[in-house]
Amino acid sequence: MRRLALVAAALLATLALAASGQAHHLKGQGSQGWIRYWGNGTVHLSGRGTLTLKNLSNLQVEMKGEWKSERKIADGAVYTGFSGSVTAVGLGAHVEIRGWDLAIEAKGQGKAWFQGMGSVSLDGGAEQPWPVEQTAHAWLKLRFRR
Repeated sequence: MRRLALVAAALLATLALAASGQAHHLKGQGSQGWIRYWGNGTVHLSGRGTLTLKNLSNLQVEMKGEWKSERKIADGAVYTGFSGSVTAVGLGAHVEIRGWDLAIEAKGQGKAWFQGMGSVSLDGGAEQPWPVEQTAHAWLKLRFRR
C-alpha cells in the first residue's frame, strides 16, 4: 500500500510539472556509447548492453526485453546482457545504459550525459554529437531546467 501511495504521489508530481510549462523534451540516439539520465518526468531508454536503474522506490517502471543477469543494488538494479527498452515515470529517476543501438527520449527536467557515437537534441533544437573519447572529461552534459 505504501509503494502504491509513493507511485501515485510521483505520478501526480510529474503531471503537475508537465502542466506548469516547465517540461523539456530531450531526444538522442547512438550506435554505441553511454547514456546517463537523472531527472523528473518520463524517460524512455532502449538499447543493448548494461542497464542500471536507481531510485526505484520513487518510480513507476515498465521494462520490455530480456537480460542475462540482474544484480540488486541499493534502491535499484543492474541488468547485464540487456536488450530491450525501459520507461520510468516519477521523481529522481537515475537510469544509465551502456552498449549499442542506444536511444533516449525524456520529457521533464533533469540532467543527461552522453559519450560515444551518437547525437542528441533538446526541445527540438539542432542535434549535437556526443564526444567519442572514452575519458572522464569527454562527456556531453545537458541540463534542462527553468
